Amino acid sequence: MIFSEMKCHVNTSLGLVGGGDASPPCASACVCVSIIVNKFTCLDAYPLPNMQSVINNVTQYNWHSSLDLRSAYHQVPLLPEERKYTAFEASGQLYQFKRIPFRLKNAVPCFQRVINDIIAARGCKGTFAYLDITVCGRTKEEHDENLKVFLNAAKECNLTLNEGKCKYATETISLLGYHISKGVLQPDSDRVKPVLNMPVPRNSKELQWLVGLFAYYAQWIPGYSDKIRPLVAAKVFPLDDHAVGAIKVLKDDLSSAALGVIDEKLPFVLETDASANAISATLNQQDRPVAFFSRTLNSNERRHVSVEKEALATVESVKKWAHLLTGRRFKTVTDQRSVAFMYNSENHGKIKNDKVLRWRMELSEFEFDFAYRSGKLNAAPDALSRVFCAAMRENTLYNIHVSLCHPGITILNYCVRAKNLPYSVDDVRKVVQAGPALADAGPNARPGRGAQCAT
Repeated sequence: MIFSEMKCHVNTSLGLVGGGDASPPCASACVCVSIIVNKFTCLDAYPLPNMQSVINNVTQYNWHSSLDLRSAYHQVPLLPEERKYTAFEASGQLYQFKRIPFRLKNAVPCFQRVINDIIAARGCKGTFAYLDITVCGRTKEEHDENLKVFLNAAKECNLTLNEGKCKYATETISLLGYHISKGVLQPDSDRVKPVLNMPVPRNSKELQWLVGLFAYYAQWIPGYSDKIRPLVAAKVFPLDDHAVGAIKVLKDDLSSAALGVIDEKLPFVLETDASANAISATLNQQDRPVAFFSRTLNSNERRHVSVEKEALATVESVKKWAHLLTGRRFKTVTDQRSVAFMYNSENHGKIKNDKVLRWRMELSEFEFDFAYRSGKLNAAPDALSRVFCAAMRENTLYNIHVSLCHPGITILNYCVRAKNLPYSVDDVRKVVQAGPALADAGPNARPGRGAQCAT
């Protein structure tokens, strides 16, 4: 029975050597002829569209239709002289494919080329193909017109839609792992759900798996590099409150993640910042974030002075978004006057630091204007880079105060500034005045005078 159904499908859709067309297929079957054919097939390097470009284009529209082709590859015919290479034997008879079979090396690029050619030749506006096809419109009327044009083109080219999987005229759409609604991007809730429902890890293997899942969604989590540090550093199970709190923060950020669509017609503003352990950046358009970036500093980079860390944040973030920033003028904002001075083209001859000169060379192909903004106003990137410090236990500054043997305000504030920690003078003053500090010793108190410390 199974073979008879398979034979019916092979006769109609794929073609029996020496046989003609028959009735519609009775069942779907998958015959693998790819092992030998792929070995001797020259690669067709026709590229798939850039996934992020497809997402950015689709997000600019308000109405969408998602179209699925039935047995997509089987709708593209093979040249008669190439069919013989797909021949296979079954139950004493010889068969060959009349249409592109699945699992062939060049099936994907060939199918993508055919769909792109149809869209271009028929002038289908607001239509984007990444294997599946998405038809869009800014208004319902524009969407309906674009959809009508593509459906007519599909009919002319004998393309058959799988109506059970097609969705028409919706204001929200799930595409390539994203959920798109009214110009806002979010991660697909169905794919995020396993991460959000995962319990607290009980061993190192479960922890590694969770960290890997969070890493996959890092682009949605502001300050990811700092927020994940407590989990990366965790060695003891069960996890302490600090690590459990970090998991909750990451899940909350992921569940509420949302980004604006990148419109390449609008100017970009790049905001950067650095902390003791990480660098971060926010790419903005019209005062709203469209992309986040953060990276943990390695052991050598942590030894850089704070100014060099800020300069490094600019270099790394520009390289991260080079595909968006190349060939256009953008604005870079930092809360370090020294960094703005370093990268100002008018100050080229005044820079003597070899490291900074190398960074300037890396940025020489980009056109940008540097602007200084006070740290109080540089809130987004500043928060991303310092979130690890802010997520520490509330008594962290007190612990620092104790470890330094209760210094006065001046010494503690100097240590905070040297380590680029997110504490103000008022925070330092409160900790010094609240504990058994050497307040009476004044600014001459030294951390090393352990014998005089209060216990």
